[in-house]
Amino acid sequence: MDTKKDEDLRIKRGEVTRRSLIQATINAVANNGLSGTTLNVVAELAGVSRALVGFHFSSKELLLDAALENALDTYDKSLKAYFAEIGDDPHSQIRGYLIHDIHFAETHSDLLSLWFAAWGEVRVTKKYRLSLLPIDHNYRNQIAEILNKILGDKKEAMRRAIMLDSFVYGVWLECHIDPENYDVKENSEITESLIKLVTRL
Repeated sequence: MDTKKDEDLRIKRGEVTRRSLIQATINAVANNGLSGTTLNVVAELAGVSRALVGFHFSSKELLLDAALENALDTYDKSLKAYFAEIGDDPHSQIRGYLIHDIHFAETHSDLLSLWFAAWGEVRVTKKYRLSLLPIDHNYRNQIAEILNKILGDKKEAMRRAIMLDSFVYGVWLECHIDPENYDVKENSEITESLIKLVTRL
């Protein structure tokens, strides 16, 4: 009997189950909100027993934490893959951030639902502020650094980075509230006008 092989197989099965539970949590929040997302609902969506959910995640809070971390990881990987095709020109890089996020909203509406639900819940919001908000600020700082290459003014670059950040959150909120009328083409054209404004010396 190959004990190591059996152990490796159990670990792989456990990882698959965890990923399935995290995705089920994201789907549950998107469909039912935070209050309607229970361990029983997650178990049903994942097609597993309630006991198995409890084995991997002892509470709803831990499931939500894992779902938020998964959402952030998905965004980070998507952004890095997008930027792999962009050169060093700062105008192209600013455009890259905005266009990526406009398309991300359309293709990951379930993650938008998760984020907006989390921001409206006190306990999750506190967790978000402690662990994930610094990462959000890091993205903003990266945009500010790119703008500073164009403007040569760090303070003004940060102000305009905040403007761009606010635009993205507004676009995401639009997509979350009214997905049927979310217009990628129109938002992309707005982006071009906004880039002209924020990169103007």
